[in-house]
Parts: sequence; C-alpha cells; structure tokens
Amino acid sequence: MRRADHAVDMVSPLYGHIDIAKLALARRLTKLEVELGGRAWSCELYTGRTPDGVGLTFIGNEEVLLSADSLTSDGEPLDASRVGVFASAVTELIRQNADDYDMVHAHGWAAAAVVARLRSALPDLPSVLTVYDASHQGRFDAGDAESIGLGDEARDADGINVLRAGLLTADRVTTLSPNYAHRLQRPDNDEALGAVFREIESKLVGVRHGIDPALWNPATDGHVPARFDPFDMEGKDKCKAELQHDLTLPVRSDVPLFGAIGSVHDDGMALLAKIGPDFLRNDVQLVVQLEGDGELIAIYEELWDQWPDRIQIKTGNDEPFRHALIAASDFIVAPGREAPSDNIQMLAQRYGALPIVQRDGGLADEVVDAEASLKTGSGILYDEPTTRSLLSAVQRGAAAFAHNKPFRDMQSRVMLIDHSWERTTRLYERAYREAISAHAS
Repeated sequence: MRRADHAVDMVSPLYGHIDIAKLALARRLTKLEVELGGRAWSCELYTGRTPDGVGLTFIGNEEVLLSADSLTSDGEPLDASRVGVFASAVTELIRQNADDYDMVHAHGWAAAAVVARLRSALPDLPSVLTVYDASHQGRFDAGDAESIGLGDEARDADGINVLRAGLLTADRVTTLSPNYAHRLQRPDNDEALGAVFREIESKLVGVRHGIDPALWNPATDGHVPARFDPFDMEGKDKCKAELQHDLTLPVRSDVPLFGAIGSVHDDGMALLAKIGPDFLRNDVQLVVQLEGDGELIAIYEELWDQWPDRIQIKTGNDEPFRHALIAASDFIVAPGREAPSDNIQMLAQRYGALPIVQRDGGLADEVVDAEASLKTGSGILYDEPTTRSLLSAVQRGAAAFAHNKPFRDMQSRVMLIDHSWERTTRLYERAYREAISAHAS
C-alpha cells in the first residue's frame, strides 16, 4: 500500500487476459526488465484508475501474461513461468519505489509468490496475505523451482507449493471468514497445509468482507422488476411472480421459491443436484443459475425433464438475472463450505431471502439458525455436507415458509442486518497495524 490515500493493485496473471486497449483510463508507463530462470523478461506496465480513484497497475508480457490460456502452442505448461514473471515484476516495481510503500497486501495463491519474494528483496517491508480458498495452492513439480523463483519456504514433500511460501513469510494472513480461519487451524484438519495453518495460528485471522449497499439495494436495484424494502415487501412478491412467469414456472405466491447460484465446479451444487429427486417431490420451486457446462448441467436437465413445473436452470453468468433471482427467492441455498468472495449469504439477506448454509462452512458467520417459532434467527444451518443433512435443511425451509406471518416478519428482519464495509475496514486496518508492529519486533 502506497503512502497515500489510495491503494495500488497489481493485477494477477491468473485472472485472465485484460484488453488494455479497452480500458479508457489505462496508459502505458514503461517497460520493466526482470531476471528469472537464467533469462531476461521484459514486462510492460500500464496504469489506470477505478471510478472511486483507486490507482491500478497492470503488468503484461507477450509470452506468458498475454492470454488466459495455460499452455503454449506446443502444449507445454506456462503456469510456473507466468507466476514467476508476475511475482518478479511486482517485486521489482515495488523495490524501485520502496520509499512509497508502508506495506503490501496480496490476494490469492499467485500473489503469495510476491509476498515470499519481497521477504528476500525488501526484508523491512511488512505484508498481509489474504487466502480465499486454501485448496488453491499453486502446486508445481520441484523442477519448476527456477521458473518460479522461490526458496526453501515453498518446498514440501511433493515439490513446490506457492501458497505455503506466502503463508510462512507474510506478517499477517487473513481469510474471508472467521469460521473458515478456525476450521483451517483445527487439529483434525489433515488437508494439505493443515500443519502450516496451525503453525501460523497467531497471525491468522478471519475478516469477513461486506457488500456494496449501493449496488445491492432492493429499493433502488435497476435489475429487478419491482422495488421493495423491509417495511414494504409487496415488491418482492412482484419480483417472484415475474421470475416465475419468465421461466414458465406456475405463478404461485403460496409455494416457496428456492434459488441457487454457482458453477459446475462447486461441490455444493453437485450436492444440491443429488437431493433433487427427493426435494422436488415436495410442493416447492427451485431455480438454479449455473456457470459452466458438462455432466452437472445434464443432471439438472434430467431433473427438469421430470419436474418442469418445479425446477428451471439458467446457465451462464448473467449478472442482471442474478439480481432478479435473489430478489425473487424466498431462500438461497448456498451448500459450499468455503467463503465466497461475493458473500452470497449477505446478498440473500439484503433481499429478504433466507440463506441455507452449512454450519461448519465459511458462509455461516452471518447466519443464526432459525428456531421453530421463527422469532429469532437469520437463516437455516445444516450440520454435515451430506445429502441427508442438506435435504433436511431445505425441508425445514419449506415448513417455515408455510407459517406466513412469522416467515414474512423474518424476511423483513434479515433485510435490516448491516453488511456494509465499515466493520471490515476497521478489521483490515487492525491487521495492517499488527503486521507493521510484528515486522518491526
């Protein structure tokens, strides 16, 4: 972070190709030369600025950073060099302007390589690393070490682990969920890097992100057919009827509408599909927005073949539809364990849709399990990532919906929960101060 009133983000190579020509605010700065793997790499630097005034620096290299494709034309993997060149360029850029920085905040496993390299290049510069999903680690063969440019802190029994290097060298590590941070440190976490997360227990903290109340506001949302707020929910009923009509579902206010949003790679969406035959035998409706293609899409289509009046599937990543689905739904089923960066459970509550999430997962921090009278609670929790547990949870939801007045009161109540970024900002500021203090001691 620069010693100024704004941050500077370095775009990671794994976010895909960014067409600089289409960025109106971007301009080429200069070229940056770095050494890696016994050869020189020439990187182009571009700058831009977000509408909010946050400065951006984009790093490009025609050989390894031009495309989102992870293979060359000869079929050889580029990922190791891609991460190494990106980390080298960012490190060199910061080194050349070291006096301008108080600290560095890196996001994701690819940027963990930057944290590790900075520890060697600028040992006096504090760093914070945010982990989104600990299963994404950046694992490479030991022979790729030279291409990535990391030291012994990246080595484990299986080769090179980029996230491991970042965890061990960062001054503070954050996740998007306190619950997720706790689970990573538990003694029974025998997943890869479990021992490392326990080793860094004193510097790991969960900081939940907020949502943008201006972008996600049912009272002003331009993507929904009718506006509503906690004190006047009539618009939500109109959103539900409109979505049912558009998707050729029976237009019924007396049936609970369950929404689910995810990708074909989400284990939770596969789990939801498994309970489909039992769940859809109930008087319910389910609308799934699923990104990707393949076998899971086919499974959901088979469910539609059997129950076309109870389930509809929308493929792709249609943001306006996402808004419309959340606004129309009585429940949002989010069966994944990890804490997604979009905070789907918060978006659901903002629009009066009760989230159904796993008690042990990263989404449960903002969800209090509803008790039978519905006088308390902000959603529905289930215990295990099993078909039996998830089916029980959605059936609990259908039963709760039948209690018309208490359920509507609960919808209004969860819409009043504050999910703004103010608390998040304070927690990150604390993490930054602790990182600077820890680095100095």
